[in-house]
Amino acid sequence: MVSQYDLNDILCVVREGKRTEAHALIAHFIEKKPDLKTDWLKVSALALRIGDTNLAAQAADLFHRSGPKNAETDIQYAGLYAEIGDLDRALQVVTPYIVRKVALPSVYHLAGTVQAQQGKLHEARLNLLQALALAPQLGISWYTLANIVDFNQHPGLLQKMELAFSQLQTDDQRNIQQFMYALAKAFNDRRDYNKAWEFYAAGAQVMAKLNGYSVDNDTLEINRIIAGFTNAALQTLPQSRSLYHRAVAVLGLPRSGTTLLGQMLCAHSKVKGAGEFNAIGAACMHLREDNFTDFPSFIARHGHSAAALEHIANVYQQVAEQRYSGQGYIIDKSLNLNRHFGIWAQAMPKGKAVYISRNDEDTAWSCFKSNFRSRAGWSWSIPHIAAYIKNERQLLQHWQKLYADRILHICYEDLVSKPKEVLTKVCQHLDLQYEPSMLSFYKNNGPVFTSSVGQVHQPLHQGNVGLSQHYPDFVSQLAQASKVAGEQLDIS
Repeated sequence: MVSQYDLNDILCVVREGKRTEAHALIAHFIEKKPDLKTDWLKVSALALRIGDTNLAAQAADLFHRSGPKNAETDIQYAGLYAEIGDLDRALQVVTPYIVRKVALPSVYHLAGTVQAQQGKLHEARLNLLQALALAPQLGISWYTLANIVDFNQHPGLLQKMELAFSQLQTDDQRNIQQFMYALAKAFNDRRDYNKAWEFYAAGAQVMAKLNGYSVDNDTLEINRIIAGFTNAALQTLPQSRSLYHRAVAVLGLPRSGTTLLGQMLCAHSKVKGAGEFNAIGAACMHLREDNFTDFPSFIARHGHSAAALEHIANVYQQVAEQRYSGQGYIIDKSLNLNRHFGIWAQAMPKGKAVYISRNDEDTAWSCFKSNFRSRAGWSWSIPHIAAYIKNERQLLQHWQKLYADRILHICYEDLVSKPKEVLTKVCQHLDLQYEPSMLSFYKNNGPVFTSSVGQVHQPLHQGNVGLSQHYPDFVSQLAQASKVAGEQLDIS
């Protein structure tokens, strides 16, 4: 029998960054199947935290097998598989409830969200509308729906959403904020930019109170990484002997076109998939903050520095291969890859990277209007966005200098205006032949888990260039915030 202490023991080693130990404990639990009363839901979530989707799936199956058979547990089970990345399995679990027309909004919301991620936008819209018919004040369903529809093509939706918002009776600030961002998206579609700005600003203000972000701490981390990774330090820093070359790092600020580039590359016959699978985070979870920010010095002090890098390379490969087994390149666009890139480059000396940049005003605006799920506390405040962009850009430019031969720099505006030319350069950098199918990326059914879910399933267009200019108050505040941050953002 497994005691609660044993489960807490796994949690402790995960928190301490002891991935190898956590992996061994979780695998032992699953192999022995010690107690069907074990909280397998928690075990599965912990397996995901260490980046092991195989163990997460096995624990999820034990949860489903041992628990009560009802809609609530099935939805939890499907949600786990959605987190694992097996969207087909998640949809398969909830489909019988949809067939039986069970009146549970969570069933239709989950199905609609998964279908949106798969690019099945028509089916997603119908299921999300059904969820809202059952629960019209469900802000997350309105927000998910808003991301995949054009409110000009569905004029009645805005009136329904405004009515539901006017009747909202809740103290749930997150639900209120999701409504506000959904309404803002609708008014943006209708080109009522003043009204859209009101709702975006109000929604961001709600979230700013719920999220903590320190400009000083973030700047300190960036400065420490840059100070640690120097040409001199790299001369003494060993490289992994890993020959792993499947991974391609896509670097750039959030909302700068990384998802679009990833989807375009995925349409190539020799690219297996793209995503934010955070393999480098799992591989580096044992590093404490000072070890991470001053990694070269940490490795120099390590008794077996080459072995330390081999460990990182091996864990990265294991996590990546679980997500995308087989042949072909894997496009890694994990959210914090910018911060980890120095370690990534040393652990995988055969790996190459593409850095995509975008006009800073458009990037900042796109971040401000995106309802990030997590790890983006900076995105709800204009001064914080300005500081974050300044820091990230400084770091990315540093990596360009250190690893000039391994990083290709492209611009978002060039990618959407002359895609064939830019993609040809990217392919040459990766030793690939350009394929015309890359321009038909929107037909690809590869899953998308980012805020770009509604955009990357459309043909390429230049409609997102210069969008920030519709919001002069935002641009003005951003310019002022940039001066305070110590650097005027590029507004070319």
